[in-house]
Amino acid sequence: MLDCGLKFHEGGFDYPAKVFESRALDGVFLSHAHLDHAGGLPFFVHYHMRCPIYCTQETDEITRILLRDSQRVAHLKRLHEAFTKSDMQDALGMLTHVRYNEETRLRSISYAFLNAGHIPGSAAVRIRAEGLSLVYSGDYNTETTRMMMAADPTTWGKTDILITESTYAEREHPDREKTEKEFLEHIERVTRAGGRVLIPVFAVGRAQEVLLMLSRKQWSVPVYIDGLARKVTAAIIDGPCPYATSKQQLRASLRVAKPIGSLNQRVEAAEQSGIFVTTSGMLQGGPAMYYLQEMWSDPKSAVLLTGFQVHNTPGWHLSEEHIIKLDGQRHEVQCQVKRYDFSAHLSRTGLQQTILALKPRILIFMHGDPSSTKALADWAHQAVGATVYSPAVGEQIDIDPNGVSSSLQLYKAQDGYEFPPEHNHAIRFAYDDAQRTDENGS
Repeated sequence: MLDCGLKFHEGGFDYPAKVFESRALDGVFLSHAHLDHAGGLPFFVHYHMRCPIYCTQETDEITRILLRDSQRVAHLKRLHEAFTKSDMQDALGMLTHVRYNEETRLRSISYAFLNAGHIPGSAAVRIRAEGLSLVYSGDYNTETTRMMMAADPTTWGKTDILITESTYAEREHPDREKTEKEFLEHIERVTRAGGRVLIPVFAVGRAQEVLLMLSRKQWSVPVYIDGLARKVTAAIIDGPCPYATSKQQLRASLRVAKPIGSLNQRVEAAEQSGIFVTTSGMLQGGPAMYYLQEMWSDPKSAVLLTGFQVHNTPGWHLSEEHIIKLDGQRHEVQCQVKRYDFSAHLSRTGLQQTILALKPRILIFMHGDPSSTKALADWAHQAVGATVYSPAVGEQIDIDPNGVSSSLQLYKAQDGYEFPPEHNHAIRFAYDDAQRTDENGS
């Protein structure tokens, strides 16, 4: 099994949409620790999964932190918990370290974990079996950032089958150096005017990159780190991941920020001018909401968002509408709000360059909106002549060493469960002969 994610919503979780009997699995290859890739592991353990979960050292460390936190938050908010504490502990006991770039055998296949450049510990997985080579990209980035060394798909080897993310298949990212300069200048303007700066961050990758940026300057106010970002940063500092910076620089960036370890420290810090780097990145909880409550009505202060904001999250409402809900009341914020694009995913050009470099015979797009995957699928079929699939949730593609089955079918659970109608949307895929067929509900 390649990854095993979980998707939460306010009442609990949406995915996995179907959990199959998993006692026959020989192994799981875990690309990285984000919950949409690792969060469902205890769910499958509950359904008798007993096998190694292969991952890098940093992915192991971060997965432990994020799974425990998600289980704790679900319990505190009295949401429907996706898994029990016992399931989680069993899953964590199955985590098994692999090293980057080492070709290893598992029964009849060989596999290797390759730098993906997304977050600490992230990897693309190459599998060789039955005369074919398959690369599963996970989430990846082909641009070097302050934190991460870029992925280099040209080193991933011959690829018959490529399963790739397509998150930003329809857009390019702004120039990163220019964005970083504008970001730091904005912070300087606010702090010089006596305001406070709240920087909501994702705990993994983004928090550490923001600290590296902040460490480049001397600030007239204290820099604080709070929430899960503090714990993750401490956990990954000594790992073997191919970082774009030295361990000494990483440690120096940590020393720039004062850790907030208690509510009393948080209250005291929030009353002063400062720069607050804290979770959560979409303002769905965590200490960020406390700091926001203290500064939303202050025109001198600023909230600087550093990542994608999912539609209808508090971060999206703040970014798009300048509205925030506190204690059940909607407020039009008076502080400054701006979002800066520091994406850890590759852009459209990066995706196209990867596909051109690997020239797969079979190309499967996932982890993207339907419009994104359709646009990229149409381009890829013309550019490299691959058989292209953009499967919806629950579809099955059978691949034979001598060719590929072009029939797609929905999984049918033994208990008669069927996917809801909204998932049975139009599916578009291309055959080798460039004939195209649209099918509804099949």
